[in-house]
Amino acid sequence: MKKIISVTEGDGVGKEVVPEGIKILKVIDEYTELDFEFQEAPAGGAIWKKYGESLPEKSFETIKNSDALLFGAIGLSGLPQGVAEIAILKIRQGLDLYVNLRPIKLYDALKDRCPLKEEYIGNGIDFYVVRENTEGLYANIGGILRNSVAQNVMVCTREGCERIVKFAFEFAKRKGHKKVTSVDKANILKPSQLWRDIFHEIGELYPNIQKEDVYIDAFCQWLIRTPYAYQTVVTENMFGDIISDEGAFLMGSLGMASSGNIHPGKVSMYEPIHGTAPDIAGKNIANPIGTILSLKLMMQESFNQQKLGNEIENAVEEALTEGRTIDIKNPKLKTLSTKEMGDLISEKLKKRLKK
Repeated sequence: MKKIISVTEGDGVGKEVVPEGIKILKVIDEYTELDFEFQEAPAGGAIWKKYGESLPEKSFETIKNSDALLFGAIGLSGLPQGVAEIAILKIRQGLDLYVNLRPIKLYDALKDRCPLKEEYIGNGIDFYVVRENTEGLYANIGGILRNSVAQNVMVCTREGCERIVKFAFEFAKRKGHKKVTSVDKANILKPSQLWRDIFHEIGELYPNIQKEDVYIDAFCQWLIRTPYAYQTVVTENMFGDIISDEGAFLMGSLGMASSGNIHPGKVSMYEPIHGTAPDIAGKNIANPIGTILSLKLMMQESFNQQKLGNEIENAVEEALTEGRTIDIKNPKLKTLSTKEMGDLISEKLKKRLKK
C-alpha cells in the first residue's frame, strides 16, 4: 500500500525532530504492508529569507499531491511578525484542514514531570481537544488602519460549527468516550452563542453521549483542578489553541505534545506543537516524541491503521522507562539526545512489529 508523505522540516528544532519521525516511518515501511515515498516540501522562515515567501507554490503543490504531510516547526527570530507562520495558515486554509486534533495524555512514566499534585491528577489525564481549525479569529479577516486601529473578525459559520461538532461526537463514539465537553464564551460572544446552539442540535443525534458546556475562563481553571474529568473537548479556533497548549504542559513538557490538522479522507498535516525553540536549536537535545506521536495520529486518522498507531504509542511508553531527553529528564534514567531518543523508540517499535 504505497503512500506519499510530504516532509517539511522547517526551522530551528524542526530540522532535528522530523528526521526522528522519518526513522519511525522507515521502520513501518520495513515491517508492515505500508510503503512510503518521501517528498520534500520546503517552507518556513529560512525559505522566506531566500525566496520572499514562506510557502512556495511548488511546495504547496507537492503537499496537495501527497497522502499526508509531516511538518516540523517554522519561524526564525529577527523576521517580521508572522511572515514564516503564515505558511501554516495557508496550508490549513488551502487544504481546508478544519479539524485540529490534539491529544493530552500523561503517561505513567512521566507522572514525576507533571506540575500538578497527585490529588489533581486523579486516575490519570487522557483526553483529546478537537479544535475548529479554519474559522474564528484565525481566519485572519481584518487589518491595521493607519497604524492606529487593528481588527480581526471572529468568523463563525453554521457549516463550520456543524462539521467540527459532528466530528467531535463521531470521534468520541469511535473512542468509546461517554462525554463531550464544549468550551465557549456564550455569555458574551455572539459567535459562541451560535456555537452553543449548534452543539446541542448536533448533540441530540447522540443520546448516549453526555453533553456539557463550559466557559473558556472556567475551563482553564478546571483543566488544572480536574483534568481527569475530560474525554473529548470541542471548541473554536483560538480557545482550542490556548487550552491545548495549557494541557500540553500537564503532560510533562511541550515536547511531548502532538497534533493533526485534518480533513477526513483528504490530505492532512501532522506536527508537534512545540515551535522552533531557537534557544536549543542545533544542540541535538530537543524532544522528538511530539513528532513521533503525531505519526500515531497520521496512521489512525489518515491511513485507518488503528493498531499500528497504538504500537507507536506503546513504543514511546516503553522507551520512556529507559531514557529521556533533557526536558523530561529523570536522575534515575539515561539523559538522551534527540537522535538517541529517536533511535530508542525506533528499536522498541521494530521489536513490537516483528512479533
